[in-house]
Amino acid sequence: MNKTAQYMCLWSAAVMGLLVTVGWWPVAQFVPPPSPSLSAEQIAEMFSTNTFGIRTGMLLMLAGVGFFMPFIALISAQMRRMEHTPPVLAYTQLLGGSMSVMIIIVPIILWTTAAFRPERNPEITQMLNDAAWLLVAMAFAPGIMQNLTIGLAVLWDKSAKRVFPRWVAYVNFWMALGFLPAGLMTYFKVGPFAWDGLLAFWLPLAAFAIWFNVMFIALQKAIKEQHEA
Repeated sequence: MNKTAQYMCLWSAAVMGLLVTVGWWPVAQFVPPPSPSLSAEQIAEMFSTNTFGIRTGMLLMLAGVGFFMPFIALISAQMRRMEHTPPVLAYTQLLGGSMSVMIIIVPIILWTTAAFRPERNPEITQMLNDAAWLLVAMAFAPGIMQNLTIGLAVLWDKSAKRVFPRWVAYVNFWMALGFLPAGLMTYFKVGPFAWDGLLAFWLPLAAFAIWFNVMFIALQKAIKEQHEA
């Protein structure tokens, strides 16, 4: 595989991280998330007072999330190098990662739609905001499958020189577990399982940040060792 192309795919993830973080946090001001217990009028006020920021933030996020796709493809490309590892795991990782990208894109469009006409009925704005947060924070299945397949592939790898060290598998399994509490947010509007809560939002977010950095370092090392060999 071309070394330059792989490094381009690797560093595209850094571009994604920068654009998504800036767009979501200081520009759109969606971190910390608005409480799901807020009234329709309070949610509508949020969109009407920061209309430009939300629109711009969503545009930055939309531009940034596209840079995550080469990173996902690079993971699958390195998984295909693993000896005695079923190729279906690499394909499943690619599919899970691609679905995760769509899970981010759709809420971005929903938030943009809410900000497009901030003068509309507050209940409609609230519904769009509800749908966006539930989708981006609760739709954990593709991410879990992505992490499980990476972890299994790493453990199955029988290469003389492992593509990823074994501990990367356990980080991915831990990441999959970190997603699970988000599934309970459908029952709660306050507390740790609400979409702004410790277990449903902050734990998965922290798990993703750790996973992202672990995979970045592991991929960088794998590319280097591949070409040295």
